[in-house]
Amino acid sequence: MTIPIESKVNGHEPFGFRLRGHDISSGLVVFLVAVPLCLGIALASGAPMLSGLVSGVVGGTVVAILSGSTVGISGPAAGLAVVVFEVINELGFEAFLLALVLAGFFQVLMGLCRAGIIVDYFPSAVIKGMVSGIGMILCIKQIPHAIGYDVDYEGDLSFHGTYMTLSDLGDMLSLFQPGAVIISSVSLIVMIVWDRPSLKRHWFLRHVHGAIVAILVGIGINLLFFHFAPSLALQAEHLVSVPDIESIGNLTSHLRSPDFSQLFNYRIWLAALTLAMIASLETLLAVEGVHALDPRKRMAPANRELWAQGIGNIVCGHLGGLPVAQVVLRSSINIQAGARSKASAVIQGSMILAAVLSIPTWLNLIPLASLAAVLLVMGYKLVEPAQVKQMYQTGFYHFVPFALTIIGLLLTGFLTGIAIGMATALILILREDHESSFVMHTEHELNKTILHLGDNLSFLNKSRLSRILNSVPEYSNVVIDATECRFMDYDVHEMILNFATEANFKKATVYLENFRGYGQLDRVEIGLPHSQEYRQSLNPNEVLRILKEGNRRFVNNLKSSRNSLEMINVTREGQFPVAIILSCIDSRTSAELVFDQGLGDIFSVRVAGNVINDDILGCMEFACKVSGSKLIVVLGHSNCGAIKGACADVRMGNLTVLLDKIKPAIDLVRSEHPGQEPGEPGFVQRVADHHVSLSLLQIRKRSPILKDMESKGKIRIVSAMHDIHTGSVQFLDEG
Repeated sequence: MTIPIESKVNGHEPFGFRLRGHDISSGLVVFLVAVPLCLGIALASGAPMLSGLVSGVVGGTVVAILSGSTVGISGPAAGLAVVVFEVINELGFEAFLLALVLAGFFQVLMGLCRAGIIVDYFPSAVIKGMVSGIGMILCIKQIPHAIGYDVDYEGDLSFHGTYMTLSDLGDMLSLFQPGAVIISSVSLIVMIVWDRPSLKRHWFLRHVHGAIVAILVGIGINLLFFHFAPSLALQAEHLVSVPDIESIGNLTSHLRSPDFSQLFNYRIWLAALTLAMIASLETLLAVEGVHALDPRKRMAPANRELWAQGIGNIVCGHLGGLPVAQVVLRSSINIQAGARSKASAVIQGSMILAAVLSIPTWLNLIPLASLAAVLLVMGYKLVEPAQVKQMYQTGFYHFVPFALTIIGLLLTGFLTGIAIGMATALILILREDHESSFVMHTEHELNKTILHLGDNLSFLNKSRLSRILNSVPEYSNVVIDATECRFMDYDVHEMILNFATEANFKKATVYLENFRGYGQLDRVEIGLPHSQEYRQSLNPNEVLRILKEGNRRFVNNLKSSRNSLEMINVTREGQFPVAIILSCIDSRTSAELVFDQGLGDIFSVRVAGNVINDDILGCMEFACKVSGSKLIVVLGHSNCGAIKGACADVRMGNLTVLLDKIKPAIDLVRSEHPGQEPGEPGFVQRVADHHVSLSLLQIRKRSPILKDMESKGKIRIVSAMHDIHTGSVQFLDEG
């Protein structure tokens, strides 16, 4: 049977009821664990024992129905026990109930105001640390029960319970019960064996959780002890203790009501606000924790969870209960028991009510040692050693908050532990932001320092920035790139401007790229391919300036902001390059990179030694006469392999024909420097320089079309030399 509550969320099935065998089994397991926890939390809160059970029923019925969580379990929250104890001691139980009703209204208001977004600001390392810490606490707290030391009846889930003090350690070991050790050991073995895949082949074994079997085995062993070994049998103080309520009428007579006469007591409102904030925080953290544990990763709507918990607390306040919140422990047990829908939560809540009314005697047969064995296994699964290893491997910034959250939970309490983890994460985030706000590299050979600013620069970055700028040596070139910066504090802005002024006294040259003021900064406009209208507005000299500025950005490691996919889309219908560049096939001389141009900006022709032939002349004529480009650049480069091959008179197949085209430049160098040989310093570079200059003469001589366009001022033909060591381009002949 399915009773849908809402439509699909995040692609998963509706958060409704879908009764399955898994839900019945998991509901029973959670019920068996929830009863002693409800009683223990009530005891730790200084409240009547029945108040804990009331909250268990309300959390499992009212909240479960209203909540958007599929596998989350709500009930009395251990993290609130200390606060509730203090409020009850200060104001009285009835006044506390009034504060709880008001706290519920606060939570409803928070949900309607969409305050659930706060959970998005908790790092995953803290949430995983919370889950693992609760698992460790759970294991530690069960050790006394596993050996029969039941002075603290389940109690709250903080580390420093009364039985965990060093002074009581001797008593705990001296008062252990052999029968409890036997029962917990057998129950633990049953839990471990029951999880083996080989036992899951039968339908019955797949749908009955090992916890149920372990508890039934524990009951059976204790009953056998009573008959055959009375000295080992566990007495009432080592068993679950549920109040004996015979009817609904008897139940209602035990319920307490809020004292509305204290509605105008400011301490009530202060207590209500405190309860609302802590209960909401516990719930939101539990929502994240349960999402991390859920194999199907179903995320409960945080705002809906807030107002659902708020309504639950209003009901609890009227019925004499304790504050409810979604709790990781019982939710994780629900998940591990195989819950598939919120039906398991409703089943466990309904079973608490039914059990209190009908079978308290049977419940009181359950040994706390059996429950301890169940919770030891559940706690171990929460810790997940593999996850601890994974968090360690993620690195310092994630593992430290994870580890300190666990330590904080163990040594203090739930909220303090979370606060320690959050504070640690915040400090490390600030440190990481401080370290990553600048990316700097220095080119010592060129005496150049390039500083890329991050997206957010606050006053916290002043100290490191000051050290970097003060370390700049004299006569250096400093590039400060603010392209990625989205926010710049005024202090940082002023420091950079002062440095640019003071750099003159150090004989340093400072380049400020996309330096756009302080405060919130607009994004640097994304570069798009040149449009036809833009190209028509340019003259050849302006195109040359564009290439020079692009090379300056390249040399200073400054890249224009471009979206390649968008550029492809823009150029689908046509291209309007402003220049054609003839360069070498050398892998270090890509014209688009050297001049910082994008898709559709330039025609790029590449051939070894940037030689001139008829095909290349045809490409130039198409680019200028047909397509409308305004500039022709013949781009040579230093250490050119083709130039070296021609100087060495290499003869090899078709390469010989290509290298012969460079011979005129070799002859010209020899005529200018008689007796100089190719192996001598500077010879190859002189040949390269002359080769690009002679190429211009060939273009004008062999292409009347291009010569005519140049004479009319429609285009310019220039030569340039690219230094592959520095990246800079020097234009040799601009006329």
